[in-house]
Amino acid sequence: MKVLAISFSPISGKREKLALEMLVKNSEKVMETVRRTGELMRTFFMGRDLKRAEEMGKEISRVETEADAGRREFMSVLHGGAFLPAIRGDLARLAESLDNVADVSEAAMRELLQRKRLMEAISSAESRNANVAALWSSIPKLVEATDETVRVMCEAIRALGTDLRVAAEKAKEVDRLEHEVDIIEQGMLVNLYALEEAFDPVSVFQLGEVLRRYENITDRAEDVSDIISILVYTLRA
Repeated sequence: MKVLAISFSPISGKREKLALEMLVKNSEKVMETVRRTGELMRTFFMGRDLKRAEEMGKEISRVETEADAGRREFMSVLHGGAFLPAIRGDLARLAESLDNVADVSEAAMRELLQRKRLMEAISSAESRNANVAALWSSIPKLVEATDETVRVMCEAIRALGTDLRVAAEKAKEVDRLEHEVDIIEQGMLVNLYALEEAFDPVSVFQLGEVLRRYENITDRAEDVSDIISILVYTLRA
């Protein structure tokens, strides 16, 4: 007979539940920041609408600011005595790591929008080599994989208050998804460098930096998942 493994969360105090709910809401703001950054990537590389991309950049900064305010609110509750000291430090690190996801997402946006001539350089490269246009075909896949990684990260955070087994499984899933994003990004870089003669050297460097900064989003999401795994172990003890 198969025995089902059941593992609920031991977080039961009213103040602790409220604090965790605040962290979950904060993670949703972080996820919105990442989602909007992905839409910006599509708009820039596929829509070629710089004006719209700049408007989207302002919205990304606004949402990131809201996420940062949520982190400070959560930290204030922690300092007020929510949770036992044994896990308070891990939760503080979790909040900081979560904030880093939003920070690098905004940084990717800024890296792209600060390169005012990059869109023109892309068009010029496409006129020199028809194969350049195929470089951007992987942008939707990259964006979707990044969004999925952050979405699962948020699910792992939410599960800390409901089921530690689910939280641990979601944390592992984030690690797997992060590796998929790495593969997509590396493939795009390989293709970019194979066609670099169509670009000027500065544009090749800038495009590489944009891709790396965007990929950093899932690197930071993996950091969050690592802390969640530690918290699951601590809460189970």
